[in-house]
Amino acid sequence: MQAFMRNMIPYTVKSGETLFMIANRFGVDIEQLRTVNPHINEYNIIAGQLIGIPSKQETLSLKPIPVNLIILDLNNTFRMLWEQHIVWTRIVISDITSDMAELNFAVARLLRNPGDFGEQMAKYYGYDFGRKFAALMHDHLSIAAELVQTAKRGDNQKFDELNRQWFKNADDMARVLASVNPYWDFKAWQKMFYEHLNLVLKEATQFLNNQLEANVLLFDQMERQALEMADTMTKGIINQFPYQFCK
Repeated sequence: MQAFMRNMIPYTVKSGETLFMIANRFGVDIEQLRTVNPHINEYNIIAGQLIGIPSKQETLSLKPIPVNLIILDLNNTFRMLWEQHIVWTRIVISDITSDMAELNFAVARLLRNPGDFGEQMAKYYGYDFGRKFAALMHDHLSIAAELVQTAKRGDNQKFDELNRQWFKNADDMARVLASVNPYWDFKAWQKMFYEHLNLVLKEATQFLNNQLEANVLLFDQMERQALEMADTMTKGIINQFPYQFCK
């Protein structure tokens, strides 16, 4: 039998639950939940598995979110979109650095991602906002591709100019998200977007320098960070529109 520390409550995972759902149910920070359960694989949580929930009163939420298929579907949608975002970004970077013939096709697929995000956003914030967010996401990806091409040419001056535009675009995305949802904090989103950009820069640099083993290891970090953004989107929408999800 698994032993738990005195300040933890044992909890049995139910069918269909994710670590994000459990964190919301008990009002605990997902990073804290990961820390106290190092044995679990959050991408393959099994019904019936026993995990520990921190029991300190200050971490409990006044509005726990129940698990249901509507919430699960929303979370899965945002997780899929962010997974597609980082996977196709990686493929495009690899194609640029290796002069692959598929590059134009990969770029076209990558640039479907902003529209898919915009379509989801429009469901809660209207068509105009969906288009606005999609346009910013499109710029984010376009600048990223141009950055890699510029770095490959060795044009440092152009690279620095594009890099400034890229981080300004990140500020703009954080700002528009914060403008429509009180649970989406500008500083929090800015921090997440900056982390994402720095990881993409590191990924591109490792491709250019042929650091392939390090680059494979880096992707685990990129995936975890992307899923954090997906979960943040889900949590914000659920808290802002609880009656659409907690019926």
